[in-house]
Amino acid sequence: MLATAITVGSLSFTLIKIVLRDLSPISLAAGRVVFSAAAFASVVVLQPHRRTPIRRGDRLRVVLCGLGGSAGFHLLFNWGQSRVSVAVSAVVLGTMPAVVAAGEMLFLRHRLAAVQFAGLALSLIGIAVISLTSGGGTTSSTIGIVAVAAATVVWSAVTVATRSLADRYDPWWLNTPGTLLGAVVMIVIAAPSAHEFGHLSPRSWIFLIWLGVVSSAFIYAALAKAMAVLSATTTASLSTLVTPVGIGVAWVALGERPSLFAAIGAVTVLAGVTLVSRPRSSGAATDRVDAMSAA
Repeated sequence: MLATAITVGSLSFTLIKIVLRDLSPISLAAGRVVFSAAAFASVVVLQPHRRTPIRRGDRLRVVLCGLGGSAGFHLLFNWGQSRVSVAVSAVVLGTMPAVVAAGEMLFLRHRLAAVQFAGLALSLIGIAVISLTSGGGTTSSTIGIVAVAAATVVWSAVTVATRSLADRYDPWWLNTPGTLLGAVVMIVIAAPSAHEFGHLSPRSWIFLIWLGVVSSAFIYAALAKAMAVLSATTTASLSTLVTPVGIGVAWVALGERPSLFAAIGAVTVLAGVTLVSRPRSSGAATDRVDAMSAA
């Protein structure tokens, strides 16, 4: 599931860029969250065994996981991506493992091995190289980069919160309450721009539905499922494989050709992800033990 989520996520940067030609960032975010909420609701209604009582102490985190991952993340990310290139948005989001690692150490008391710190450092170096040398037809504004960075922080917080709940609830059910609330919030915010959907091309409708149902709902569920047995840092690090793959997709689909230095940076990111994802000396079961103890 995680490998599929990485593949799907790699396509998302380019699909978002295409749909933004027909919709404003607010409308895109609203449509994506609404279709995501519809997917979650359909799954838990059709499969009632997924629904279990949510503990009183978990309710706020459950709501914030879905709300932050839907309305919060998409508003910031889509608005920011309309002002930066696909490559830059991909690499800024690629800083997420370092942010998640900090949150996991602070709130979940997860310890990282020296080789994992080295992997995070390599990933950050690779990202910096790509950021400074990335090409692309879109000029990247500072405010756009800040917005994508803020989206990265929100997603990192959601990742850490999800990690603390992943072994207690079904991954689809875990994201349903907050995403439904996020859909209501987004409908209210995007109401003045509702007329934009009347001019949406069939291709953009297909991409929008895909972004909501597959690139959002499925990815959220897949990550929650993965974090039932993996640490949040490992899951986040593996997820950043969307950075080099996303840049490659943007090159093929949008003609945003990366420079030689960007390619070198991508390889460096891959090396960093490999190190972060290596099991520690206690063996492959370490992450599973961490998953149980963190909960």
